[in-house]
Amino acid sequence: MNPQSRAQGTRLRSPSGLSVEINANGSIRRMTCGDVTVNLFVGDEVEGGPANLWLRTRADGTATCVPLLGPRSTTRFFERSRTTLIGAGERDGLRYRLAFVLSADAPAWFWQVHVENDGDARDIDLIYTQDLALAPYGLIRLNEYYVSQYVDHTALTHAERGCVVASRQNLAVGGRHPWCIIGSLRCGVSFATDALQVYGLASRAGRTGAGLAAGLPGQRLQHEHSMIAIQDAPASLASGAHATFGFFGLLAENHVTATSMTDLVAVDQALALPEAKPPGVTTLPGSPPAPAPTLFSNGALLEALELDERETTELFGAERRHEERDDQGRLLSFFCGEDRHIVLRAKELCVQRPHGHLLRTGRHLTPDEAALTSTTWMNGVFHSMLTQGHVSFNRFLSTNRTYLGLFRSHG
Repeated sequence: MNPQSRAQGTRLRSPSGLSVEINANGSIRRMTCGDVTVNLFVGDEVEGGPANLWLRTRADGTATCVPLLGPRSTTRFFERSRTTLIGAGERDGLRYRLAFVLSADAPAWFWQVHVENDGDARDIDLIYTQDLALAPYGLIRLNEYYVSQYVDHTALTHAERGCVVASRQNLAVGGRHPWCIIGSLRCGVSFATDALQVYGLASRAGRTGAGLAAGLPGQRLQHEHSMIAIQDAPASLASGAHATFGFFGLLAENHVTATSMTDLVAVDQALALPEAKPPGVTTLPGSPPAPAPTLFSNGALLEALELDERETTELFGAERRHEERDDQGRLLSFFCGEDRHIVLRAKELCVQRPHGHLLRTGRHLTPDEAALTSTTWMNGVFHSMLTQGHVSFNRFLSTNRTYLGLFRSHG
């Protein structure tokens, strides 16, 4: 394929029915199998998506974490066939090649990453994150939180491949319960089942997610951002050394019963597929452009300053009621005047639910089809989900689909 045509992204298809739309920056836009969409969020060219490969390095007591997919990565991509995408990049003295391969015989996918160390000795590992819905596309786009609450995640331990996670959609899809299992091709040492465990609230402030920086918790969380994350076993690389990492995912159209230990046989089935073997090293054709950076992916957040006591008094007066403070005595929120509730920056960054306002036109106390509504959010979204009448119809602006700060362009 001509490398320049990759600027418009590509679609991989396998005879098994698995189809994956991939953006030009290598991020996953949509992964589908029949009428079932695998991923929870639609990835885009502006920010990529939650599905990613994270290369983590440790040297001199410090840890760094960089994505290998999306506009923040340095990976250059090439399509090798209808079922395979390959790419290569370099970051901080580490040269890597990656391959994304769909199985021809089963609805399965594989990530293979080969890393070579051109710098000083260091320890490295990889974390694979995959947002998971296993539901019809229309239902997902209506409410990702709702879909997440029906996905049951069960962590299992394989004798050779370590921890794997099986996920079952308990909300029937045409009488079926889609199911998948995700794990490492080497040995998984930890896992997570929700993006809240991977990112926490750090991404809301533009910082690296807690699970990516410190490692995954290895505990199940059934919450509102369904995501499987697998942390591979670390490898110590001397200068000039190399290592190969990899991950797999296998789908089942209908899993009638709940996940059990007997489902570990699916791991062996995935590993027996020919695509599970690391691909041979090939010469990459040409030199396509690197992913284009965007303001949403590379631009620094405009960080507001904390108000001190003097500034708070100057802005809102000395009379404050029902003050809320944290354990260190830091002011979080209060009431003042006749009908004002003030929330400060510190509270926005420490509570799970973000602060926002719903604005509506008119004076009606009952629903009105002519009414316009808009939602504003404290963290910078000043105008989102502009609707007329019922909020599920006549949407003129998109909604903010996650409160974890995974997407800056929504709203």
